[in-house]
Amino acid sequence: MIKNEAEKLSGITNTANRVLRNTCHLGFYSVLLGQAILASIAYAGPTGGEVVGGSGSISQSGINTTINQTTQNMAINWQSYNINANERVQYIQPDSSSISLNRILSQNGSTIAGRIDANGQVILVNPNGIFFTPTSIINVGGIIASGLNIQPNDFMNGNYIFDEVLGTTGTVINSGMINASLGGNVALIGKQVKNDGLIVANLGSVSLSAGKQAVLTFDDNGLLGVRVSKEILQEELGIDSAVINSGEINAEGGRVLLTASTSQNVFSQAVNSGELDQPLSVVMHEDGSFTLGHGADVLNTGSIDTSTNNNNQALYQNTGRIVLLGENVTSSGELLANAANGNGGEIELHAQNTTLLTENSVTSVRSEANG
Repeated sequence: MIKNEAEKLSGITNTANRVLRNTCHLGFYSVLLGQAILASIAYAGPTGGEVVGGSGSISQSGINTTINQTTQNMAINWQSYNINANERVQYIQPDSSSISLNRILSQNGSTIAGRIDANGQVILVNPNGIFFTPTSIINVGGIIASGLNIQPNDFMNGNYIFDEVLGTTGTVINSGMINASLGGNVALIGKQVKNDGLIVANLGSVSLSAGKQAVLTFDDNGLLGVRVSKEILQEELGIDSAVINSGEINAEGGRVLLTASTSQNVFSQAVNSGELDQPLSVVMHEDGSFTLGHGADVLNTGSIDTSTNNNNQALYQNTGRIVLLGENVTSSGELLANAANGNGGEIELHAQNTTLLTENSVTSVRSEANG
């Protein structure tokens, strides 16, 4: 038994070390990783689940945890929520628009190293942090992972208001693979947010949002809009940006938002109609100036791609859209919103202070044909 525990600890430690070696933002990981490693050793699978809104059941058999949701919305309080690499959590929901809120009450961050499968929407909330490790695989209709808190009553009443919890890290990190269904949403929300893994949400939306309060809305097509209503300031975070993408974000024909500033609901108005006179994500004035709330920095060193590479115009009639908002916005990676057939997409970069595209960066909004 001692040998097995040692091997398990060694494997977890090696995974954590590999993640740390692959990033230069060591401070960004330190607190959450320490909590996450301890949580993974102590627990196997989510524990202490209690349905506090809506109805459904929770069953566990070996390495599998199954949540059967019988109402459109359901809220669960968990004492802890960790998934080891060989474990699976499955949500069986009434339909693709059903939502399961999972509030983790543990004093430790949550480590997701295994699988989460859901035919509907899943919300994970842990103010002490959520870490999707490189071995994690998430296949869902949509997912919101938050380092901010939401009250079950607000959720059940359709009010998606997320607030900070004082004294917590509020960090959300994805190093694994998150895959939403066609037209689905992926949102990582916290005081600091980082993606160095892979996120896929074709014809859907991806949001990486940092702040102390955020309000989420869904449009008529089910796509997610995010408004950061209370900012976190860069000086509160130290040297690391509030939002960092060093991985891959693919949302063919969809939209991607990276924001660390207070602003209006970025995607609240009609978008993706292929027109070039779309409303911008900030308030523009006649003199060419704009109003953008204060906040923290946004950094992209990876790839963000909403390009439509499919010639099926009936399916991919929308152009992709990318929006980056921050106190300072830097991209040394790729921002791509091209179209193989039809109009190219849209890219917006707005900073309160400085927008920097480095000499190694690629920013492309191009129509290959017929647009």
